Order: sequence, then C-alpha cells, then structure tokens
Amino acid sequence: MSKRITAKNTTRNLAMLGLFAAPWVGFLAVALKPSPRQMWAQRWPTITFVGLYQLALDRCVEIFGLEHLPKTGPVILAGNHMNRTASDAMLMGSKILVNRGGLAKFVSQSDPPDRMLKHFLRLMGNDDGVILPIQKGLTTETMIKFLRNPEAFGRQQPILGIFPAGSADSDFETQIKRPWHTGVAVAACETGAPVVPFYIEGLPYHWGPFDLLKAASRSLVGSRAFDFKIHLGPPIIPVPGETNYVVLTERIRQAVLQLAG
Repeated sequence: MSKRITAKNTTRNLAMLGLFAAPWVGFLAVALKPSPRQMWAQRWPTITFVGLYQLALDRCVEIFGLEHLPKTGPVILAGNHMNRTASDAMLMGSKILVNRGGLAKFVSQSDPPDRMLKHFLRLMGNDDGVILPIQKGLTTETMIKFLRNPEAFGRQQPILGIFPAGSADSDFETQIKRPWHTGVAVAACETGAPVVPFYIEGLPYHWGPFDLLKAASRSLVGSRAFDFKIHLGPPIIPVPGETNYVVLTERIRQAVLQLAG
C-alpha cells in the first residue's frame, strides 16, 4: 500500500513540475492522460475538472468495491444523490476514469435553476460529453441508445450513471424514502445491462464548482480538504424478459440501503 501511495505522489509531483515549466501544456497533458482519445473530445469544463481532480482532488476521494464494476459491456450505476450541483457525479466519474480509463455519462436535469450550471450543462451535454440531459419523453430512449451503441457517443464501454430519486438531498434518509423513478430498471431490462448499486457520502449538499476549487487549493498545500467515499455493490442483473420495473427498482433501492449500512 505504501509503495502505491509513494508512486502516486511521485507521479503527482512530476506533473506539478511540468506545470511550472509549461503551465497550459502541462495541465492539458495531465487532463488527457487517463484516456486521451475520449478526453480530447470533451469541452473545456470537463477537461479542466479532470485535470484539477488528478492534481488535487483524487486524494480526497476513495472508492470501495471497484471489482464489482464490469470491465467490459454496458453497465448502469445507480444510487443516492447528495449534491445539488452534481459535483458528486463529477467526482465519481473522475475516480472511475482515473482507475479504469472509462468516461462515464451521468443523467442530469436539463434546466437547473443556476445560470452558471445551465451554461456548463449546454457545454457538457453533447453526445461525447459526460452529461445526458433529461428530455421529457426521450430520456429513457436515449439511455438505451447509449448503452446499445456507445460508439455513437465516443465510448468503447458505456458506463451510465443515474440518480433514481431524481434530485439531491442533504440527508440520506430523505433520499432513500423518495419515490424512485423506474427508468433505470427499464434501461437495464431493455439492454441486459447490469446495475451496479452505489452509496456515496462525505460531500456537502450545497458545494459547487467554486467550493471544489477552494478545496483543491487546500489539498495542494496540505492534507485532504474533504473525504468523499464511493461504495459499489455487486451487480444486479435483470432477468431476461423481466418487465416488472417497480420490483427491480425496489431491489436497487434496497441494495443501496444495504451499502449505507
């Protein structure tokens, strides 16, 4: 374990030296490193976040149960939502990208109330981007298309992240008691994609991009600014021909509840 930590710190220190020597070139190299082809197709907010994540935020994020995430084929991630600006999705997606080289796509509301978030959504919500904006009557269809034809979205393996509750809550109890949408179950049954349940904790509900930027600056010069934890559970594989989406959705909810302990 200590050798892995030392190697990671050495890599990070070399990256920092590169930034001092040629800031923009060095930062771009860091951002593209996990998956150059996929990252090159991203818009500037995603490239900036992934670069910042690797330099300063990765030490603040832990993932448990990564072995449950299939290395090939379509997969759906489904679990609790705890941050109003979807920073939890960005951190989770970045952690998976760094560890697996796969760029996840998360379903997100299409019309957030914040003006800045609307701007980011427009930039990151294209086919190659990391966001799949909700569109009334079309979201599930687009989810299925992404899982069946990842090449059309610039991916080799489609990893789709969904928050079935539909919105974020500051406490887990409220989140788990919400009515959960059945779109996850429909997409899983239509494509045969396994659903990997997740439980996340350790990120303030109100934090936005500027809060993460401040946390990154603290992490660069000292210890971890926060402790975001991702717990993945064993995949839930839909039975061929299954159409009881409510029952499957409840299985997913119970799996998330079990991960929460």
